[in-house]
Amino acid sequence: MTVEMSEFEREMSDVAKLERPARVNVAPGSKQPTPEQIAARKNATEEPSPNYLRDFLDESSQVTPEHAFQWHREGTQVAVLDRLKLGHYQSGDQIDLHHKSIREAHGLLWSFLSESIAQGHRNVRVIHGKGARSNPPAQLKSYIGQALKEHDDVFAFCTAPPELGGVGTTLVWLRKSEREKEATRERIQSKRG
Repeated sequence: MTVEMSEFEREMSDVAKLERPARVNVAPGSKQPTPEQIAARKNATEEPSPNYLRDFLDESSQVTPEHAFQWHREGTQVAVLDRLKLGHYQSGDQIDLHHKSIREAHGLLWSFLSESIAQGHRNVRVIHGKGARSNPPAQLKSYIGQALKEHDDVFAFCTAPPELGGVGTTLVWLRKSEREKEATRERIQSKRG
């Protein structure tokens, strides 16, 4: 034991003891949160107003449980929507939003669409159910229809054919990812020579 201690002492002989720095006195007012921090905390913890859904979904957006969606962004070929309606595009991914609140569905849907585009999926399925037993009926389905129209990366959507979920499922056609666009450019360029 003495041998190890002397080796240790030799190795540590050039190490100097650290001086303890003077304590920093914090001004009493500096611990107060900034107005931005207060607003961020309020937004993170406050429940939405009871009318937030009504404000988001106006009467023109409310659909019935049996409603069939059919929508495409200006500039999207009608043939794409027709093939989508027939289920000709293989779904790259899907999300099931059954039994989710509008608030939960909003965050999940936006994340799902972003991840799907990043993974190169062009066609995805959103399973929401018909909403025949919700009050009011088709509340989640109505939200999905309105939210998809407002998402910049959604080019078209429609109700799935019966074998893919029918009126309880929406097929969504998304924009290409940057990686997919580059691959298409390279493929076209190689054909041109």
